[in-house]
Formats: sequence, structure tokens, C-alpha cells
Amino acid sequence: MTWSEKISLQLAKKIKTEDSPYSIGQLAHGIEIVLLNIINGLALLIVSALFGIIAEVFLVTFLFFVYRMITGGVHLRNPWTCAVATFSLMNAGGYILKHLPAVPTPYIYLLILGAMGLAFLVNFRYAPAKHTYVPDHPEIQKRNRKIVLFLLATSCALSLLLVEYAYSLIIANIIAALMQSALLLPGSFQLVSRMENFFERVVEK
Repeated sequence: MTWSEKISLQLAKKIKTEDSPYSIGQLAHGIEIVLLNIINGLALLIVSALFGIIAEVFLVTFLFFVYRMITGGVHLRNPWTCAVATFSLMNAGGYILKHLPAVPTPYIYLLILGAMGLAFLVNFRYAPAKHTYVPDHPEIQKRNRKIVLFLLATSCALSLLLVEYAYSLIIANIIAALMQSALLLPGSFQLVSRMENFFERVVEK
């Protein structure tokens, strides 16, 4: 048991009440997620500050989690490796946003339509992920799919209208939507599963 699991379990035991609908295990899991998100947020702040990409990283992170919160996606089993992977992805997205050469105006429209169209198709086919933290009910799943498709379509339309006024926001939205979509693809689940099995075998040896 990791130190984060121990702390979360101790806190869960203290706050658990008799009329609580959640078990100690469920409470502990939720507390651990919050704890890891706080640590991850602080790490993001420190590293992005070192590279001078604070605004870019947090813009990409915010947009990414708006989509991901609705659809879920691939997760690593170990919460710490999941935190490191998320941390790496968000910093990479912020770095790309900061250093990507400006796309000429005639081509930015094609980039918006191509990237957001691809994200829309992936989400239409695979969203939401089956294990997302939402009740596994067909009506709720259908509702979440409609919500994320509406968000993608709306953000695409706004991006096309605001090309001359909000270039960084447009590119950040494209990066976030593509990352979120990639983590819904079956190939991502297979890749993560193989990586985790490989590392487990290495550790056992």
C-alpha cells in the first residue's frame, strides 16, 4: 500500500458516518484522487514555471479536463503512474502551444475543421469510455455523448469565428481535443495495458 493510499484510508475512516452511502474504500479512493490532483497541480505549476509556459499548460489542462470529465478515457492502474502520465501530457501540450510556429490564416481554417472534425468522429464512435466515473446507464452515457459532441461542435464554430482574435485559445482547444480523443481510442487502452504488463514483469524479475 502506497503512502497516498494509507493517508486516504485514514482520512476516510475519520469522515465516514453511519448514514454515508459510500463505503470506506470508495471514500478513500476519492480522497486519493483529490490528493494526487493537488500534487499534480503543484508539480505542473513548478515545472511549467521553469519552462515559462504556465499560461499555456493551464489553458490546455483546463480544456482537456472539460472534455475528459464528460467522456473519461484510458487510465493507468497505478494512480502515481497515471499522475506522471497526465503531468507529462499537459506539459507537452503547453510546450507545443508555446513553440508551435504560427499557422498561416488560410490554413488555420483547415486545421480547425480537420482536427475538430477528427475529434468529433472519435467521440461519436467511442465516447464516453465504459469505465468513466458516471453511472453505467445507457441514458446517461447517451446524454454525455451528446454533451461532448455539442461542446466540440460549438468550440469548432467559435474557433472559426475567432481566428483573428484568439489564436492561442484555438490551438489550445485543438491540442486538448485531440489528446482527449486519442485517450478514447481502443489502441490507447491496448497500448497502456501492454506497457503496464511489461513493467510489472520487469519489477517482478
